[in-house]
Amino acid sequence: MKTIHSTAIIGNNVTIEDDVYIGPFCVIGMPPEWKGKENENKGVLIKSGTRLTGMITVDSGAERQTVIGENCYLMKHAYVAHDCILGYNVTMSAGSKLAGFCTVGDKVNLGMGAAVHQKTTLPEGIMVGMNSTITKKSKLESYQKYVGSPVKHIGSNDAAKNNN
Repeated sequence: MKTIHSTAIIGNNVTIEDDVYIGPFCVIGMPPEWKGKENENKGVLIKSGTRLTGMITVDSGAERQTVIGENCYLMKHAYVAHDCILGYNVTMSAGSKLAGFCTVGDKVNLGMGAAVHQKTTLPEGIMVGMNSTITKKSKLESYQKYVGSPVKHIGSNDAAKNNN
């Protein structure tokens, strides 16, 4: 069953699978914030089991569909820009931001206020600490932890590796 709060704004090219919750004041599928591409609308797909708690923005794709994978959990004020693709079981904590064309691997956990530069790929199972910044020069490896601005490696993320 889908649950969409009455205050959520859903664009006209948004596909929402079953077992999805969209909370208050979410804005899903509005035009991409890309100068000159505001009239493009490749849409948004939100896969089953995902929960958007409230006040979350997911922009429509300009060149490809923006995708929120299965069983994702996006907390208040998270932002997913145009053309992003999130894998399975991704967590975006409050205030975390993905710039356009980011690809997020399965089981990634972005801490509160984390920011990711456009066209960045986040490998499977990484954890990014609160208020950290991932730049285009960040070197990231699967199942590792990162903190700081710009991020620095601090160790292994064994919890994600051992948790299906």
